[in-house]
Amino acid sequence: MEEDKRIQMQLDKHSSQIAKLFSKIDDTNDKIQKIFNMLNQIRYFIYGGFAYFIASEVGMFNLLKLVT
Repeated sequence: MEEDKRIQMQLDKHSSQIAKLFSKIDDTNDKIQKIFNMLNQIRYFIYGGFAYFIASEVGMFNLLKLVT
C-alpha cells in the first residue's frame, strides 16, 4: 500500500514535470517563429533596397526594357 502511494506520487510529479517541459517547448517554438518572421522581413527589406538601387542606377525605363 505504501509502495502504491509512493509510485502514485512519483507519477504525479513526473506528469507535472512533463507538462512544464511541453510548455517550455511551446514557448521556444513561438520564439523561433518570431525570429523566422524577423529574418523574412530583413530579407525582403534587402530585396527592396536592391531593387530600388537597380531602378535608380539603371533607370526605370531601362529596367523595364531588361525585364521585358
